[in-house]
Amino acid sequence: MIFWIDKKYKKEYLNSSKYNGIRCKFIDEFDERSKNEIMNFIFFVRKNYFFPIRLNIVFCNTTHFKHHLDNHKYYAAFYDMDGEKRKVYPRISIAAKVSKNNSLKDILFAIVHELTHYYQWYFLEEKKRSNRSLEIEANKWSKYILEIYYASL
Repeated sequence: MIFWIDKKYKKEYLNSSKYNGIRCKFIDEFDERSKNEIMNFIFFVRKNYFFPIRLNIVFCNTTHFKHHLDNHKYYAAFYDMDGEKRKVYPRISIAAKVSKNNSLKDILFAIVHELTHYYQWYFLEEKKRSNRSLEIEANKWSKYILEIYYASL
């Protein structure tokens, strides 16, 4: 069982990387309301949790992505970037265009889900546990973090 790193434990993890925290980039034009809501959530996450190795989050103005091999739809993905030749920090890509099938709440859920995969990667859980176990845990954390967030509004 992994856990998100609460800000009060930040000092214990400062030596993990030269650069830490979350960096966000919005690709293409976004409607201001959606972008502001997403950034409000990111500010909440940054305020409460520590990310010991820099994490880049890319928000794409699309309702979904298609997998290049089998064309199945997906809405978000965590890339550990471990196989890269040069040092590249991990990245999350999020399909962040609000639509009938992709509400703002769904987008925030996807963000938390992928952030949990980041922590699983950091704590090397992916080498110890099944994919199913990791996915169940990511869904549980998504519900938990979103409950805290919505209660704080």
